[in-house]
Amino acid sequence: MSKFIAAMDNSGGSAGGVLDLYQQGWTDEDKMEKIHAFRLRMMAADKFNIDNIWGCILYKDSVDRGAVEHLTYMGIRSILKVDSGCNDNGTLKDFDVDAMCKYAVEKECYGTKMRSVVHRQEDLAEIVEQQFALARTIASYGLIPIIEPEVPITHENSHKNDIEVQLLELLEQHLVEFDARCILKLTLPEQPTLYDHLTDMDAVDWVVALSGGYSLDECCSRLRQNTMGASFSRALSEGLLFHQTDAEFNAKINNNIERIVEASTH
Repeated sequence: MSKFIAAMDNSGGSAGGVLDLYQQGWTDEDKMEKIHAFRLRMMAADKFNIDNIWGCILYKDSVDRGAVEHLTYMGIRSILKVDSGCNDNGTLKDFDVDAMCKYAVEKECYGTKMRSVVHRQEDLAEIVEQQFALARTIASYGLIPIIEPEVPITHENSHKNDIEVQLLELLEQHLVEFDARCILKLTLPEQPTLYDHLTDMDAVDWVVALSGGYSLDECCSRLRQNTMGASFSRALSEGLLFHQTDAEFNAKINNNIERIVEASTH
């Protein structure tokens, strides 16, 4: 599949950093309004359409502001970020998964997304187990869970590879026992094709890559080496600036979208 998932789910904790890159000033009082306006500006681009964008991950604030209705009109699926961030060991902080699922169903979202972060290899098994336990609850509401155990790109390459090899083993074990469908969102691996065969497992609808801080160039280079789709945030918005004219802004995001689609076409 050459379409990709646009990750546009910045919470209050990360919105300020995104606006800084966008070079727009903000305050704690107006940052969510401004990040929403930025997202709508992205969605207005010519190439941001059902031909290229399969789905869009949203933070609850964007859903409250009408983003699902906007995307539905465009024919694009909405996916709700349900988690509330991570503990120090990378596991998800406690959140009311049932309440978030009910909200997602009410808002006619297609699925959900939750991101853990693997800081230490010894925490990996607990992180994956928690992701799948929550995914079972999410699937019981008729939603497709995106399972995302991110391996930060700041790890040394050899250590990152060791974590990814163990992650693959754990994913295989849990997927055999998972009696629903899911999407896996994973860091682009050090070993090309490492995760490719996961798409053949009965429980997996799709394996997509997160950008994780890699540049768009690096993301596209690695994506071409793997049979994965894309679910990019920073790489998608790379080079977008508040002061750009609409023509300049649209040309840049259209180019980003075209490059991601080309790199994920296998």
